[in-house]
Amino acid sequence: MLKNLLGAMSVRIFLITVIGILLTATVVNMLGQRDSRVNESRLRDQFAFDRIESMIRILEITVPEKRQEIQQVFNRMGSSLKLHARPPQNAQTLPAELANLNTLLVPEIADHISILALDQCAPRNRPPPPPSGFGPTPPQLQGYCLAVYTHLQDNTPVLIQLRYGGHRPPPGHPAERNPLAFLLALLGLISIIWVVASVATQPLRKLANAALQLARNIEHPPLPENQGSTEVRHAAKAFNEMQRSILNHVQERGFILGAIAHDLQTPLTRLRLRLEKVKDPELKQSLVKDLTATQEMVREGLDFARLCSDSIDKNRVDLTALANAVCDDFEEAGYPINKTLPAEAITIMGSAHLLTRCLNNLLNNAIHYALAPALTIQRDDKRVTCIITDEGPGIPEQELATVLEPFRRLEDSRSRHTGGTGLGLSIARMIVEKHGGSMTLSNKPAPASGLIIHIELPLN
Repeated sequence: MLKNLLGAMSVRIFLITVIGILLTATVVNMLGQRDSRVNESRLRDQFAFDRIESMIRILEITVPEKRQEIQQVFNRMGSSLKLHARPPQNAQTLPAELANLNTLLVPEIADHISILALDQCAPRNRPPPPPSGFGPTPPQLQGYCLAVYTHLQDNTPVLIQLRYGGHRPPPGHPAERNPLAFLLALLGLISIIWVVASVATQPLRKLANAALQLARNIEHPPLPENQGSTEVRHAAKAFNEMQRSILNHVQERGFILGAIAHDLQTPLTRLRLRLEKVKDPELKQSLVKDLTATQEMVREGLDFARLCSDSIDKNRVDLTALANAVCDDFEEAGYPINKTLPAEAITIMGSAHLLTRCLNNLLNNAIHYALAPALTIQRDDKRVTCIITDEGPGIPEQELATVLEPFRRLEDSRSRHTGGTGLGLSIARMIVEKHGGSMTLSNKPAPASGLIIHIELPLN
């Protein structure tokens, strides 16, 4: 089942598109996160640079007597500022992520920057923690304690300590924050991809259906050649051209057969007239029998040629009444038919003459080559089913697929001595197909023997 599912082109397009979008989204997300970290680091560096530069500029424009007050203000703002301080001792080496900040500060506004232990940094002014059991626990502060050592314009040493980084992380994965939005986005994406895959494979399904219809009816209406993409229009045009070529070939074959059969009628008529002059009654009877068989072959050849080349005129036909009439004709001739017909009338669009010919051919075969012919007609909402059975020897399994071909005879039952031409079943099949139906042959399951002819005709 999985193999059949993956064999559908719409499913393949769907899976390829989904996998491609997911891989693309993953790569874009990774690149976006990397760019976001880079931009965040640059903004943090620029913010620290601006803050330190502002503090130094404020101290430089402030008179020495007031700098102590400015120092207290900065301390209350969460930064530690010490005047006349010495450079920090045992400072840690700057991490790689602070290399850009070191380039910005040294030597433009700072002499030296270093990292101190986080607990040595000036405490930030934070609200008191909530009571126990009330609200979430505040997150732990992270980041670095940045120590910047520099000199003012009057050579006063200054040590500035402030926290760097340590922003609060997001409360969780985006899918955890809003799973419904993620689910709706995923369902919408899958729906769009499925629609695209269905639309992309719709021309292939139409082409496959047209090929199936062509196999059942060579005169099926052609595909529209002005719809769809360029490739679809080109495929439809090529398919229609193939259909026209096959139809022309079939018609030419019918024309040739019809011409030969028609030309044979005149000499056969003259031959029948000359047979009247034969004196020997036994010889005359034998020659008339052979001539009659030959004329029957010519007639069936003409009928087959007409079916190959002409379309039929369809009218409303009561199939129940037609089948009753055919069975009554056989019963009057001494060949009873076991019929099972519906009580109500079944009306279809078709040719009464051709449908009568079809049933006559099939029932006549059942009478001459088997026993107990039977006819059953059923219907449903869309089709009519005709089943003809017998109790004869049936047909070998290897011959079931080829016995419907023109001029195909089974040597053990349909020889020239019995009058068979090999066109009876072919003509019946072509009549059924001209009506948009199908005809299949099968043997009865063992231990029973006999042939089953299954015919389906559309109601509309």
